[in-house]
Amino acid sequence: MGPHPSVAAIRLAVRRVLHDILNEADKADDHKADNADKAPRPSSA
Repeated sequence: MGPHPSVAAIRLAVRRVLHDILNEADKADDHKADNADKAPRPSSA
């Protein structure tokens, strides 16, 4: 007999939330890298 259905549902919810958090962190890192490449260059006055 497997885990209680409530336990399985909680595990699935936690897994989805962690997946979303990791994906958002990865997107934020990619966004920072993109912005670093597009940083404004100082203009000569």
